Formats: sequence, C-alpha cells, structure tokens
Amino acid sequence: MERAKARPIGVTIIAILAIIDGIVLLTGGILAVTIVPMLSSGLNGGLSNITVTSQQGELVNVQSTGMNGIVATIAMVAGSIAIVLGIVWFVLAWGLLTGKGWAWIITLILAIISVIFSIVGIASGGAPSIISLIINGVILYYMYRPNVKSYFGRVKIPK
Repeated sequence: MERAKARPIGVTIIAILAIIDGIVLLTGGILAVTIVPMLSSGLNGGLSNITVTSQQGELVNVQSTGMNGIVATIAMVAGSIAIVLGIVWFVLAWGLLTGKGWAWIITLILAIISVIFSIVGIASGGAPSIISLIINGVILYYMYRPNVKSYFGRVKIPK
C-alpha cells in the first residue's frame, strides 16, 4: 500500500501524549519500587518510636512499624507493572511517530477500552470521565481519517 509522506500533526500529538503517559508511569513505578521498601521498614527505624502528648496532657508512646508486608508487596508489584506499562507507552509512541501499522491498531484498542471505561465511569456518577470519553472519541475518529490511515499503510490516498 502507498503511504502518506508527511506524518499528520494529530499523530504527533497522540505520540506526545503517549510519551507523557510513559514518563508518568515509569516515574511512578520507579518511585514505588524504590521508596516502598524504605517505608515498609518504618523509614529505617527513624520513626519507629514516637512520643506524643494526648489532649489530657499525658505523654503517650506510639510504636510505628511501617507498612504491612502485604501492602508493601502489592505496592512493589504495582510499581513493577507501572514500569512495564511506561516502557510499553514509549514503544507505542515510537510506533506512532514512525508510522507502524501495529501502533495504529494498538492505539485503536486502547482508545476503545478507554471509551468503555469512560462510559462505565459516567454511568456510576464520575463526571470527569466525560473528558476521557471526549478525548478518546476524538482519537478514534482521527485515527480513521484517510490521511492518518494512509500514514500507517492502511489505505491508499487518491492523487
């Protein structure tokens, strides 16, 4: 199939949004994986024994044991997943910027999933989901434009 020569500006914008998603997920994942172990050990004992004054003026000794091991494990797993998803967003952005057909398909799949979650969010009273629904609806519409499909090798543009 014949490809459009110039990358459509909307594809560049979607790729930039994917890069931003990747940065947010990667940063959050790295922070979760590196900070959670410190929190799970009670900040290395720095806050393990605190003395506070009650409303009656009595001194009360409070023991802080840090995060529960299960919570720390869940945070570590979530952080690891976020790191992987961040890398996936970077790869998707690269695919969008270089006109890879698989990037077009994955973008459509992600937009459709986001539309479904937005509709569920709106139905359960989540007004902010309206913004996500609009953005992903626009992405779906845009990805089916003839020049965009041609850029990804999905359709020929008549000359």
